[in-house]
Amino acid sequence: MSEQRLLILDDDELTGKTISNIAEFAGMKTCICQTSVDFFQKLEHWQPSHIAVDLIMPDMDGVEVLVELANRKTSAGVIITSGVGHRILEAAARSASEHGLNILGTLPKPFNPRRFRELVNIDFKAAFRNTRSADLQPRAVRSVNEDDLRTAIHQGNISVVYQPKIECHGGKLTGFEALARWEHPEKGLIPPDLFIGMAEAQGLIDSLTILVFEQALPWFNQFLQQIAGYHNLPTSNDLHLSVNISARSLLNAELFEHIHELCSNNGLDSHQIMLELTETGAMDDPVASLDMLTRLRMRGFHLSIDDFGTGFSSMVQLVRMPFSEVKIDKSFVMTAHTSRESRLVIKAIIELAHSLGLQATAEGIEDMQTLQFLQELNCDHAQGYMLGRPAQGDTFIDWLQQRHQEIEKQRLQALKGSKLLDTPAEERFDRITRLAKRLFKVPITLISLVDENRQWFKSKTGLTVCETSREVAFCSYAIEQDGLFLVEDASRDSRFADNPLVTGPPFIRFYAGYPVAAPTGEKLGTLCLIDHVNRKFTQREADTLQELATMVEEEIATNQLLSEDHLTGLLNRRGFEGRAGHVLQLCQRQQMVTSLVYIDLDNFKQINDRQGHQAGDDALIQFARTLSMTFRDSDLIARIGGDEFVVMLINQDAADIPAIMQRLQSTVQAYNDKVNPELHLSYSYGLASAETDSEYSLQQLYAVADEAMYRNKRQSSTDKPH
Repeated sequence: MSEQRLLILDDDELTGKTISNIAEFAGMKTCICQTSVDFFQKLEHWQPSHIAVDLIMPDMDGVEVLVELANRKTSAGVIITSGVGHRILEAAARSASEHGLNILGTLPKPFNPRRFRELVNIDFKAAFRNTRSADLQPRAVRSVNEDDLRTAIHQGNISVVYQPKIECHGGKLTGFEALARWEHPEKGLIPPDLFIGMAEAQGLIDSLTILVFEQALPWFNQFLQQIAGYHNLPTSNDLHLSVNISARSLLNAELFEHIHELCSNNGLDSHQIMLELTETGAMDDPVASLDMLTRLRMRGFHLSIDDFGTGFSSMVQLVRMPFSEVKIDKSFVMTAHTSRESRLVIKAIIELAHSLGLQATAEGIEDMQTLQFLQELNCDHAQGYMLGRPAQGDTFIDWLQQRHQEIEKQRLQALKGSKLLDTPAEERFDRITRLAKRLFKVPITLISLVDENRQWFKSKTGLTVCETSREVAFCSYAIEQDGLFLVEDASRDSRFADNPLVTGPPFIRFYAGYPVAAPTGEKLGTLCLIDHVNRKFTQREADTLQELATMVEEEIATNQLLSEDHLTGLLNRRGFEGRAGHVLQLCQRQQMVTSLVYIDLDNFKQINDRQGHQAGDDALIQFARTLSMTFRDSDLIARIGGDEFVVMLINQDAADIPAIMQRLQSTVQAYNDKVNPELHLSYSYGLASAETDSEYSLQQLYAVADEAMYRNKRQSSTDKPH
């Protein structure tokens, strides 16, 4: 039916007319009913595409009306209206949805015309198809019994399909969930909820579980072998296979021994398998569950608590048991765009999971709006019909190639949106590449952005060219990784041995690249190290490179205008403290000394008052230049107040600091010798260093250096720097 018709049930004539006017303005035909009797008569004959129901009615309340609509198998999109509280409206909507109605949303009174237009424009039929899993809908009477199920298991008539799981940020494939399907030759497709519950009740669940593993493991191993030759597809270490486990099976140690043996026989390690346990089942026998789940984790299996948030002791079980993943129940995910309560629950579950060191996976994602919401909450993994429907295993090579093309398209859009390509060099990025060059002692460091046909260098040290073809770029491989991409000797690596960047300038032998991503997760390029000789790379070095890549990502996400002192060009307090926090974390984890020099320009006020504001500004600019000339270009230098400056020295030998400060004094003195005595610069400084864990606090360094500065100031004369 192309014509949109709205049937309104509201006992208040003025309210009904208001909704009618809004709807007619949106191009709909309307009909207003003030009693439930008239409403149901009109429903039968008028066949509306949309229905608006007020919850508070004198003869038959709105909940009763909604139940009756469900009983009549009404397919129209339903909008629930009322002046009752928000939580009551949401509860009514959830109840109606559980009854099978197509709930478009709620419309609180007083009405918002824009909200109404948004609701009636929803493609509710498509949404309903998505949320109802069309492949699980009835096609025949399902009067199956225990004997039918036992025969199906014995004859292997229950098959397995697979649904992909992806990263919330970036969209990369992370694994599959194996799902059992029973296609009865006479009675059609039997819903999993029906036959799995029957298997548990009749003691057949362990046999069914083994049947799933016997089909899923060989397929997964074959799939991993098929994708092994593609550098732009995930590696076997990146992917896992999730299989559901009934809590009733936790007492059967022989079952899990059999599963472990099946993994070995199919060339799979246990760490590649995720066992999903429904939380309500996990609570049936907490002691037995804890024993078995602990043993499974010791064997290397990952454990997921499925449908989290629907039980009564969820948090207790989550804390007590050794889960590695929390799976957010789809009843919350699928109502996230319409229910504030669902959004709050999802947010709380993700934060709880991360605080316990667990991954969070959301299932039931059917639209981009929900995915973007989950990305904002830093959810780890996503699963749903929008991302990939359950399908036969032989379809996923093509699906994966198509998925990679979609991700690349999104990545290029994000790169273009970053507005970094083909822009001038920026100190905020150059500071990081210079620091990387100093820390790793390599001749070349780059921040490389990978475009469609080239890699372009936003920042570079030790290299004269600004870009190369993507076809020969090591970074093109690196952006396909979630972590470090390492080539210790390119001349012996079959992927790169004949690469022109290896056989010719810059004669790459060693390459280490870490991907850098946009705030939304798309990998834009890399921070990479290049050497002309082969070399080893330690875990500590890998961690340091990751920290520096995180600093690049922070710069990409930061509004530089808010971080810069516009007079001197140095960092301002906000810009300094944000970056200093990362530097302190880096130095603390890598056991590198960090020093803070706190400097006060003693006579700035005197110059400003006597010679004017322009002279004062010139003094600040000159002193900023002097600091930049004196300290290393990889150190953090900032003006944090009117006449206050700070310098953070990274991994600087304490024995060299007096010589550096003497160089500063000499440079200032050389400037003073050339200018009017009224414009002489005079400063005091204090020094603080962090060498033990308790000292890596910016506020503590501030306090110690500030105290030392004022102590020096009191001991010094006003015309001599100290």
